[in-house]
Amino acid sequence: MQVQLIRVNGEQVNINVTSFVEARAIVCNMQESATAEFINLHNGSFLLIDEEGKLKNFQVNPEATEMAHEAEAIYPTDFVVGDVILITDMNEFDELPYE
Repeated sequence: MQVQLIRVNGEQVNINVTSFVEARAIVCNMQESATAEFINLHNGSFLLIDEEGKLKNFQVNPEATEMAHEAEAIYPTDFVVGDVILITDMNEFDELPYE
């Protein structure tokens, strides 16, 4: 499935992911025990982020933060950190195998 990787440096790259585990590894810096979470952008799209990114001192992701603020998906004082994956078709993403 093609998704968009939004890096903390502002770079946006279309990539293919073949499983949830692969997508999680990308946003969680390849840490197998890490937990990913979704931010619902309320337009059919979601951001996949590292749930513990702030605890890991990941850098702020200005592009992802702006998207989340525009969608009122996070509090105005909150922010998104780390590289994230933008998913525009959650149904297709849900059909990916876990591993």
